[in-house]
Amino acid sequence: MGLRHHQWIAVRTTACVTLAATIMSFMCIWVWMQIDPVMTIQRAYLAATIIPLLISPACSMVIQRAHVQVRELSDENEYLANHDELTGLSNRRAFFTRAKAMQASAEPARPVFACAIADIDDFKRINDSLGHHVGDEVLKGLSTVLSQVAPHGAIVARLGGEEFALAGRFADENVARFWFEALVREVAFRHPGGHDVTVSLGWCVGQDGETLSALLTRADRALYASKAAGKNRAEMAERDMLRVVA
Repeated sequence: MGLRHHQWIAVRTTACVTLAATIMSFMCIWVWMQIDPVMTIQRAYLAATIIPLLISPACSMVIQRAHVQVRELSDENEYLANHDELTGLSNRRAFFTRAKAMQASAEPARPVFACAIADIDDFKRINDSLGHHVGDEVLKGLSTVLSQVAPHGAIVARLGGEEFALAGRFADENVARFWFEALVREVAFRHPGGHDVTVSLGWCVGQDGETLSALLTRADRALYASKAAGKNRAEMAERDMLRVVA
């Protein structure tokens, strides 16, 4: 198994420190020889080689070990700050950061930006009747399905509890509708966590000047409409529900 990125940095830094120490030792001995010519050249160069080779690697490895530990801890903290611990999906914080960037980007081939909120149907019943450990397995299974079925480049996140958010860019509104409806069908077909599970989903297309928060509010209203219409379905937000924020 190859060394990880930070470990390779540590190895390179150690080599550079050792080489620099060797060169500096040679320079020091050379100056010394100019002042005290009694020292033989062989002994001088031998000392200049052995001393840094013995000292520098040990010192460098101590420093670099601490550096690697700090960097790995930093990477771990960054991961935890942006991912849901149970499912491994992006969390609310990461979703808003990435979705805002996607919304602001210009993609002529995929001009439509759409968001969706999906909620597991009757999740409380699953927890109450089968136990929270089964509920956790369902959440992880659903996360896997959503990640596998979501269109390329889409953002999938767990907002909290049994609620998930999706955002992506599409060629047109019909393509967005196809994907969101396909997500609902695939969840019911694949039995996340080994149990019969369905989701209700609400989605909407972003309009000029509309904030991401406003978009998600409309998607959430569409989600309630999906629940009211019988669950296990995807509903698009009504046009008259639009609230554009300048």
